[in-house]
Amino acid sequence: MTTDKFVHRSQIIARYLSEIALHSAQDGSDGAPQLINPYFRDVVSAQERLLNALERLLEKAPGRTVV
Repeated sequence: MTTDKFVHRSQIIARYLSEIALHSAQDGSDGAPQLINPYFRDVVSAQERLLNALERLLEKAPGRTVV
């Protein structure tokens, strides 16, 4: 996958999450039902793994430090 495609997919993910948040607000939900939804938990877990992997990658990049 190219960097451009990765960025594009990240934008799609952000748009989907915004849509989920909008629907939750419209149905009066405070977000808690999302946290018990197994699919939403999968998304949160995947994001955590992605951030951890990116931090490890940056740690190995010459001249870079993780903030």
